[in-house]
Amino acid sequence: MATRTRTRKPGPPGTAVLEQLAELDVESISPATARKLLEFRFAAAHHARVKALSRKAQLGTLSPAERQELEESIRVGTLLSILQSRARRVLKDAGPTP
Repeated sequence: MATRTRTRKPGPPGTAVLEQLAELDVESISPATARKLLEFRFAAAHHARVKALSRKAQLGTLSPAERQELEESIRVGTLLSILQSRARRVLKDAGPTP
């Protein structure tokens, strides 16, 4: 499994793992794994929390801890989008499934 290495400011461990996964070469992802990645969805409670934090951000009433939570959610969502984009590419390159 090939990854690219970059020097980054350490963040939460979960995000660090996602960053490493998002850097995987498309050739390192199997079609089965790609399909699983495309099935992933955040829970409704997570969406509700992000929506509430976003509302507070628009009103300018976020606490520093809430701002950090919102920024982390955005980072994780972005990394998941990258992973899912690579998963779609894997499946496109693999061609139709028999």
